[in-house]
Amino acid sequence: MNTYKELKELSKTRKRKLSNNTYLVVRDDGGFGIRLHDTEVVIHYKDKIVLDSGGWYTVTTKARMNEYAPHTIYQRNFNWFVDNGIPFKDKMILEVA
Repeated sequence: MNTYKELKELSKTRKRKLSNNTYLVVRDDGGFGIRLHDTEVVIHYKDKIVLDSGGWYTVTTKARMNEYAPHTIYQRNFNWFVDNGIPFKDKMILEVA
């Protein structure tokens, strides 16, 4: 489930818990958030995706981003990167192809 369309379909059901401490959030601005604890680590819009660790650079945060975003987030020398070496930053906006 890493596309806007898939999350939109899921939002029509009663199933909002996705995994441990992770929930689907229907946002007022038309987006769909993937909330881990109190942070929406991935927000899907029709034309973009927002990634935000909330300052929690943990294995679980990275795992949820990888599971629910169509991008690869990885760590090298204690720094996070997206896809092919783009440095990760909180509230990072990635265009949907």
